[in-house]
Amino acid sequence: MSVLTRILNALFLTTARLFLTAWIGGAALFVITSIAEQRTPEFDSIDKDRLATIRFPLYYLYGAICLSTATAATGLAIATTPPGNRKKLIAGFTLCVLSAAIARYDYVAVYSPLQKAIIPPGQVRGPDFLSLHQQSEFINEVHISLALLAAILICLPVRQSYKTPNVSNATVADMPPRIASRT
Repeated sequence: MSVLTRILNALFLTTARLFLTAWIGGAALFVITSIAEQRTPEFDSIDKDRLATIRFPLYYLYGAICLSTATAATGLAIATTPPGNRKKLIAGFTLCVLSAAIARYDYVAVYSPLQKAIIPPGQVRGPDFLSLHQQSEFINEVHISLALLAAILICLPVRQSYKTPNVSNATVADMPPRIASRT
């Protein structure tokens, strides 16, 4: 592998790792603050609905940016990784794609109808609201868990493949330090 390929591979892996962990951390922070806002008595139902219509579109946008970037960077990392070291990255890439697809489904099929149910703010929520809200919670748990698994796989160190020197023709300078010290 050439020096340029190794540099690009490191850049792609770093980007994928950064954006996956940024998404997982951002999603966790979003959930924590959203729960706190919903439970606080200082906000009435109108304020809570307004906060949801302001924050959730940004949540989904941030998730789309992070997951898209991580998926693309992982794909490029796979392309610049030696064939024997790709299995872990391919599994991580697959999990990124699945997570992004599930998040997209959640936005289109679940969140969009949920948002319509709270506009205008403060209105009475119908029975479909609770069902959609529970679906969204479950779907988010699944897709963020998949992103976490992808991050774990992609963040694991890459196995380095070293060429073993032919000891019969090698000089001390050609040998790794631990072998050269034995001669």
